[in-house]
Amino acid sequence: MPIETWGGKFQRRFKENPFVPIFAGLTTASLIMASTKLRKRQSTSMNYWFRVRVLMQGLTLVAVVGGSWYYGQMKHQKDTKAAAEQERLIERLAFEARLRAAEEADQLEKLEAAARVKMGAGWFGGWWGKSAKSSEGDGKKEA
Repeated sequence: MPIETWGGKFQRRFKENPFVPIFAGLTTASLIMASTKLRKRQSTSMNYWFRVRVLMQGLTLVAVVGGSWYYGQMKHQKDTKAAAEQERLIERLAFEARLRAAEEADQLEKLEAAARVKMGAGWFGGWWGKSAKSSEGDGKKEA
């Protein structure tokens, strides 16, 4: 597992949910503005920027929760899709295995039937040397 740098982590997180770092940056900017207004002793403007900071914090929180929920749903959908694909693959492999087994059984039956015909095995398995079909056929020729 490779070690992730700060910049790489920020880029990855920004791609996942771009609203969180944007609102966090706006929260920081509003706090800085409020602190500058405090130094200049502009209390009305300072209160305005503190209210903006509270609003930005709330939006940041909404972005965090909303992004977590959204990406959780997306992950759930991906997992469900992957599980369905896996199940289809397993069913297909099982079907192909059953098909191969049926084809092999069919080939084996054909070979056994051909061997029986070649040996002349009739109704009783060729115990008397001739099959029942060949003895019936001999009787029809004489008549």
